[in-house]
Amino acid sequence: MLLKYLNELDRAVQAARLHPGLEQFSRCAECVDVLRDYLRGQMEPVRRRGTEIMDTLLPEQFEDWMAMVGAARNAEAQQRYHV
Repeated sequence: MLLKYLNELDRAVQAARLHPGLEQFSRCAECVDVLRDYLRGQMEPVRRRGTEIMDTLLPEQFEDWMAMVGAARNAEAQQRYHV
């Protein structure tokens, strides 16, 4: 399963690099969440190595991507609240 989740993350990051946008950035966030959830339930050596590999797959701009996703979600939530 670890390899599957890492491969999914790698594909999502590549797609986000090729076609930057909220949809691709959101997919990266989903992959990271799934991978982190999986790693929480693993033994320490697997958790540590999986986290190391995940960190190498994430680009420097990942935090910027997550900020854009968060801002878009907040704007969407406010729009629903005010309608």
